[in-house]
Amino acid sequence: MVFPAEPLALAGLAPVAKGQDRLVYHHPDFPDLLFKAPKSLHAALGQPEGTAIRLALSDLGNFRQLMLKLSPKTLWHPFFKESDCYLRARLAGIATPDLPIPNLYGFCDSDIGPVLAVERIALPGQMLGRTLKSLAGEGPLDAAMVTLLDQFAKRMFRHGLVAGDMTAANIALGQRGGADQFVLIDGFGDIHAIPFRSASARLNRIAMTRSFHKMAGRIGLRFDETQQRFSPRSA
Repeated sequence: MVFPAEPLALAGLAPVAKGQDRLVYHHPDFPDLLFKAPKSLHAALGQPEGTAIRLALSDLGNFRQLMLKLSPKTLWHPFFKESDCYLRARLAGIATPDLPIPNLYGFCDSDIGPVLAVERIALPGQMLGRTLKSLAGEGPLDAAMVTLLDQFAKRMFRHGLVAGDMTAANIALGQRGGADQFVLIDGFGDIHAIPFRSASARLNRIAMTRSFHKMAGRIGLRFDETQQRFSPRSA
């Protein structure tokens, strides 16, 4: 794995993916990596660049927007939480083939500011891994896909990783060591101001179970928390 030693030229590249607050870039010199960067404050707020950013009464009903205006460095909050989650996983000795989140390789410099280098999760021949949401949108998942999803759930529970935003849109299908697997590519780490899930394995397990039930319902499945398995909703 080659890691960038010099500042990356990303300003002239189009992002390969966009989230609510972040942009994801791919650089041709580093095919196995993706680079995550925060959006500008204006873009994160959905405002034209250069316009004045002012507090408004409506911000009181939108905690995310309020925090961005009061403290723009909030844009970096997900990076800190993901890094913390990854470090905890690595210190626990979880091997890459069993890791349900991407490898993080640290921050590096670029012409758009610091960016986080992460493992690119995808099947051979793909730039980005297909998300569980997009796969389920094509019709019922076949038995092989459901088995891979079962394996993902078991890895999440076995290692007790914290996922503050585990949705089908944040889970992607990729390949590691020749084996296909689902990986939580975004939304991991304890995103809450008071990190209850990080402090309590029991609370984290309850929250994770709730997330799997909610996600399963949205993609036509049901989730059995006792067996940690998915099945068709009609079964």
